[in-house]
Amino acid sequence: MSETSAPPPVAPRNRRWSWLNILLVASLALNLLVAAAATARYFHPPPRERMAGLSYLQLIPRRFLAEVGHERRKALTEGLRAYRERYSQGNRDARSLAVAVADALAAAPYDELRLKSAIEEFNRNGTIVLGLGAEAALAFMRALTPEERLVLARHIRERAEGGRRK
Repeated sequence: MSETSAPPPVAPRNRRWSWLNILLVASLALNLLVAAAATARYFHPPPRERMAGLSYLQLIPRRFLAEVGHERRKALTEGLRAYRERYSQGNRDARSLAVAVADALAAAPYDELRLKSAIEEFNRNGTIVLGLGAEAALAFMRALTPEERLVLARHIRERAEGGRRK
């Protein structure tokens, strides 16, 4: 009989990850991350701006400042920087006056006259800070072009109406 030759044994295939497989998985993960971020942004838009605070500068929405160009925004906010130190001082005074109110409340022999005086002083300081904010807002608005005034008016209306756009 003739001896038949058996086929050589087949070596098991090595299932090692190649660089191409690793790159494909990384690309898929990155694409899923971008898709998830876009979906989250669609279903959860940024929060509406609130009208709160101690200053009339709250009248100037951030969205308006984002809409004007960088150079124009820089020119417009340059005038506001002149008010920064006085406004900061007013806020520091407000904190110290709030402590004075707390001290009047905690005084061992309660003195209503001292408390009333501390509250009136706190109120006077608040009026000064509000007046400073109104002055700064008016100076800012005077520097606007007619087109910018219309855009600012639109942004203020949107925020005051709760973010509804017409």
